[in-house]
Amino acid sequence: MRNPWVHDDVPDDAGGGYDGPVRLLALLVWGSLALLVGGFVLLSGAGVIDLADGGSVGAVVTGVVAALALALALPVLLKLLAISRALALLAFLGTGATVGRFVIAREPEQFRALLDARDALAENADSIGGLFDVVDSMSPAAVDAGTAVVDAAVTALVAVPAA
Repeated sequence: MRNPWVHDDVPDDAGGGYDGPVRLLALLVWGSLALLVGGFVLLSGAGVIDLADGGSVGAVVTGVVAALALALALPVLLKLLAISRALALLAFLGTGATVGRFVIAREPEQFRALLDARDALAENADSIGGLFDVVDSMSPAAVDAGTAVVDAAVTALVAVPAA
């Protein structure tokens, strides 16, 4: 019997048991589900997720749906990888784009906060860059004078007897 989706020969006793990679995949799926449910319970018990607030529950639902979509796409991507790397890469990029668009559409406030934080970091980086420009623009004599002042201050501090 031929499988038209994978183009591999499927033995007649293929449904006889779950051995090999299928057990590993089942362990991965059930383990991730257990971690998700356990994490949700722990986070809601610790007060990180407020069940009375619809926003945090929506964020949890979005995360669970996105994780399940990626977990369900994983076996298909692995099988496509065995067939063709280019086809697997195309499917991986398509899956990532689809799940990413889903998450961005459901949680736009989170991404706006990330973009605002990125802008603040860029402003801080500009300030640090300006400080480096000031230090670079100083003449070597000014840097030597500043170093001499710091050395004198350290020598004076060391010379003071401890009580």
